[in-house]
Amino acid sequence: MLRSLQVRQQLVKFSQQCYTTQAVAATSGSSTKLSVLPSGLRVASTNENAPVAQLALLVNSGSRDESQSNLGITHCLQCTAGLTGSRNTAFLTTQLLSSLGADLQVTAGREHTLYSVRCNPHDAQKVFTDVVAPTILGAKFPWYEINDVTSRMKYQKAVATSDPCFTLMETAHKASFKGSLSNSVMSPDFMIGHHTSEMLQAKFNASYNLSNMVLSGSGVSHDGLIDIGSACNGAEGSATQRAASQFIGGEVHVGDPTPLVHAALTFEGVALNDKDAVALSVLQYALGVTGNIRRGSGLNHGSLNPAVEKSTDGVFSTNAFSVNYSDTGLFGIYVVSPQESINAVLQAVSAECKKVASNGLSDAAVNGAKERFKAAVLMNAECMSKTVQDMAVQSSVLGTIASPSSIVALIDGVSAADVAGVARRVLTGKRGLATVGRGSDGPFLRDL
Repeated sequence: MLRSLQVRQQLVKFSQQCYTTQAVAATSGSSTKLSVLPSGLRVASTNENAPVAQLALLVNSGSRDESQSNLGITHCLQCTAGLTGSRNTAFLTTQLLSSLGADLQVTAGREHTLYSVRCNPHDAQKVFTDVVAPTILGAKFPWYEINDVTSRMKYQKAVATSDPCFTLMETAHKASFKGSLSNSVMSPDFMIGHHTSEMLQAKFNASYNLSNMVLSGSGVSHDGLIDIGSACNGAEGSATQRAASQFIGGEVHVGDPTPLVHAALTFEGVALNDKDAVALSVLQYALGVTGNIRRGSGLNHGSLNPAVEKSTDGVFSTNAFSVNYSDTGLFGIYVVSPQESINAVLQAVSAECKKVASNGLSDAAVNGAKERFKAAVLMNAECMSKTVQDMAVQSSVLGTIASPSSIVALIDGVSAADVAGVARRVLTGKRGLATVGRGSDGPFLRDL
């Protein structure tokens, strides 16, 4: 079955993203293997005895790699997955996947486009080499099928933008960055329906080469995955070279009829391979994040909620987040509150961030944050689909794979002084503000 999913939302439960976003260069785990084929394709494998084969082909290209002339091309490429290619028609691709009991999903983000496949381990090589690889690497983008993609793009954007969390994160990137990272993962309205076959083919030729890809998987032996990768026929090329994005710390306010105001106070974070990546994530958990237990008391942990509770009698929610990219990051506090109390809530959040940057955190607070962070890493590792995706991202950005145990060891090595240092580095820098809701009377960045 072929499913072209909506572009991956950037604001999700960050406690479930830790394996990817907080991993730094470390030794590979004993069950994880990484190889580079002569074609330049990187192959990563783990847990070859899994009952279901899960494969992911990551293309090192996303919305931040778009120019002003082809904005939204990544979203359009994601929607064209499964169209007629050099080997199979769109109908035949769907029928072959269905007959083999396989499922293909396509997600696109700011730095990567991911093609994920689930199937029976015994059929993995046939599914990938006969159906998936020709669909991805042999795409032809016929104009008569491209015209039909417009309605799909509009539908995906309508679904995504109906979620204020998604809109807020897109707005936060627009407010915080100058350059490529400010590009939305969704195509702007004025470009939907204007991506031609020639534009898609040019983007495909520039990015879809094997040296710019990673093949990761579970449920298949490493040698079997190498055979699958060796059978892929892709064009020669080089890895994507990106221009750096600059954190500018602006503010953007989006009007929305929602009864609640969603706001994000943002700071410049750190890159995925930065030495402070783990310490910053400990700071994130010390400030407070959504817990892993449904209907649990995860938000009672951390310093933000108690500080805000003293300043308002209204309902509110806070959640610290950290998104790491290949060259920079976005750190911030996500706040939800009714319009009448949003100013007080954001004032309290801003004051608490300044306090932490100035005074640091106690050893007890840091140790508690480390335990919650480790729990999130280990819980995330239990989901094989996330693990396969994380291996692909780490292989692409870091050139190595950090096992959960190695990340736990890095977390144990973080001290209160390390957290205080990264708090001063991040929380005293430029700030950005994004809001979604009825916020005509503020808040404004100058008031915080």
